[in-house]
Amino acid sequence: MLADDIALVLADGQGITAVELANRLGAPVGPVSFALFAGHGRFRCDSGSPPRWWPASSPPLQRPSRGVAVAPGTPPSSSLRLYPWQADALKTWGQQGGRGVIEAVTGTGKTMIGVAAALDELRCREQVVVLVPTVELQQQWVTQLEARLPTSFRVGRMGAGSGDSLVTHDVLVAVVNSARVADVRPIRKGGLLVADECHRYGSDVNRLALDARFVHRLGLTATYARDDDGNMAWLDPYFGRTCFRLGYDRAVADGIVARFTVTLIGVRFSRAERTKYDELTEQMGVLRARLVREHGVPKEPFESFMKALTELANGGGPGGGLARAYRQAMLERRRLLADTPAKDLALRQLAPAVRTANRGIVFTQSIATTERVCCVLAGCGLRAVVMHSELPTRERSERLRRFAAGELDVIVAPRVLDEGVDVPAADLAVIVGASRSRRQMVQRMGRVLRRKPDGRHARFAVLFVEGTVEDPCLGAHEAFLDEIVDVADQVSYFSAEVAANRFGAVLEAVQP
Repeated sequence: MLADDIALVLADGQGITAVELANRLGAPVGPVSFALFAGHGRFRCDSGSPPRWWPASSPPLQRPSRGVAVAPGTPPSSSLRLYPWQADALKTWGQQGGRGVIEAVTGTGKTMIGVAAALDELRCREQVVVLVPTVELQQQWVTQLEARLPTSFRVGRMGAGSGDSLVTHDVLVAVVNSARVADVRPIRKGGLLVADECHRYGSDVNRLALDARFVHRLGLTATYARDDDGNMAWLDPYFGRTCFRLGYDRAVADGIVARFTVTLIGVRFSRAERTKYDELTEQMGVLRARLVREHGVPKEPFESFMKALTELANGGGPGGGLARAYRQAMLERRRLLADTPAKDLALRQLAPAVRTANRGIVFTQSIATTERVCCVLAGCGLRAVVMHSELPTRERSERLRRFAAGELDVIVAPRVLDEGVDVPAADLAVIVGASRSRRQMVQRMGRVLRRKPDGRHARFAVLFVEGTVEDPCLGAHEAFLDEIVDVADQVSYFSAEVAANRFGAVLEAVQP
């Protein structure tokens, strides 16, 4: 009988609409609806539009307030124990109608807020989509959700060869490349969209994944700012702006992240390198002035200048040649800063500090520099490997596994570890090449700030060429340094001259 088939489907107690039920049974909606309403003693529904159905014997539906972290009846292993800041953030988000962006520095546990919000939504018989930028981050979310949600909730994947949907799953972790061209709308009325690394979805392409049919929307990021107007154009209207911020001051004070030290180490160009650097800088200055004067490129802020420059360089109109010449000069200057032998020498001198680290990460700006720096460290007897986007996903995962197991001393990487990858707890980061982006510095620092089981401190060392755009004395990383200088246990600055003559003092500052 149809009623018996309906009872079998409804036995999981999740609650579904008549249309969903008909789809599962492969039956017409009309007879299914008639059987539901006729079976007063066997089935019950809520007051939703459309209504959802359960067995009549299941407990009555209760809609809890948002911000509750533990679901009634869940086993202790599935309960969510939140840091005070996470509970505060979740409460603030809930008070704003379940919309907003939570901005917290890397390493403080933003994922757990998303899991808690998802659990609240699922308790309300709704569905959840978690939007992620990478396959690695998709795996991390699936692992967290499956470990912390009651087993009755089904967690699926979209992207990277998986084609699950909300028709058959309660939670869907979707890679943005797939979500922006697929239909991820909630089958039930309402629903929650959690956007991890939400700043990534302010582009003209990725914003297509932000489905307006989700009633509740949670953005998670370490740095919400973008280099263009994507926040104002797409993200703010969708999420409702930032509702909670966690900076280094509270993160350290609450013991959420490890205490840390920062060491700034200067090096010097050779005479030939300095001459080349100055020539490229002068060339860029002349080209910049012409771009501003003749083609209306905004002079400030830098992000707006770069956006207009890129559009001009990629177009075929007047000024394209000037824009491409500027970009080429900028790339040559960046390579000059990254490839100077002075940084290789400093790395060799820092090898003892890297060796004392539990795990170390060296950040570069290009794949070519990554390969060279790895050879430098390997030549010092360190077990070093590269990690970059040209490696297959499986190989990257294997290298991270070996790193976690203590089989490697150091990983050398350009931007692939900046975000979207959960790096096993390391306690030393060395920056060989960095952009002017505060986001990049925050993300890279976050890779070593996670709390250590033995309570040891994290260490953050930055190599820079004096008298260049890398030099903190000339304003490099000003916003980032202002944010951490009063929070760090120690911030040490060594000029190139001091570092050359007293490298023992440098090592002492960098070592535990």
